[in-house]
Amino acid sequence: MRHYDHRGHAGNAGDVWKHFLLLEAASCLLIPDSSLVYAESHVGRPKYALRTPGDWVGGIGKCWPLLPHLKNFCYFEILASSNPSGLKCYPGSASLVLEAAKMRAANLRAEIWDVDPEVAVAWQGRSNVSFHLENGFSGVRSLLDCSPPGLLLIDPPYVDAEDAMDAQKLLGKAKEMGWVVLWWFMMENETIPLGRYERFELEFAKAGMDGGRWKGSVVAVAGADDELLCRLHEQSERFIDIAWNG
Repeated sequence: MRHYDHRGHAGNAGDVWKHFLLLEAASCLLIPDSSLVYAESHVGRPKYALRTPGDWVGGIGKCWPLLPHLKNFCYFEILASSNPSGLKCYPGSASLVLEAAKMRAANLRAEIWDVDPEVAVAWQGRSNVSFHLENGFSGVRSLLDCSPPGLLLIDPPYVDAEDAMDAQKLLGKAKEMGWVVLWWFMMENETIPLGRYERFELEFAKAGMDGGRWKGSVVAVAGADDELLCRLHEQSERFIDIAWNG
């Protein structure tokens, strides 16, 4: 698997949708004084400095003026606390979930993968984090056989032609093992029917965002119970309404 550098794309419209849903799911699963395993197949850096130009301008940059109306959502609450003097940095997926666990006084163990040695260095010394410098597809598959079920984000960079197929296979296996799984991709990347999996789709323009050449993104959710799915639908509708109406 080739290296992928997300620094110029951090905070883009796809990140906003993916991380919003991820944090809503984590909020349901993170219970005070309980333990949860969080796994991520392709993690990237703990955080990203936001510079112009950058894809964040059309993503989180479009949402930021609405922060007073959005801070009740876990995702935006964490972004606000990470940027007390204005939008300057963007936490990665695993950092967002780790921060959500702190806020809820829940115990979280993060098992994360990436093939970039520079990313490995950036994660050194982080508590409650096991970083694995290897292919996340095979790494997560091995974890499923020896770990209690938890929350999994499948987030490949789609630099290899097999990524979409590998992601769907991993989604199916993790669901069978009792995990709650989110798989993210841009709409135009959808090459495989999702079948029985729940689909959360966003056209960026409907939330006042600009995805450049991408018109929208999709998050497939598997293994969630009815209560969690109901929350995801309700919260996503609330977010879109606020973002569209300002």
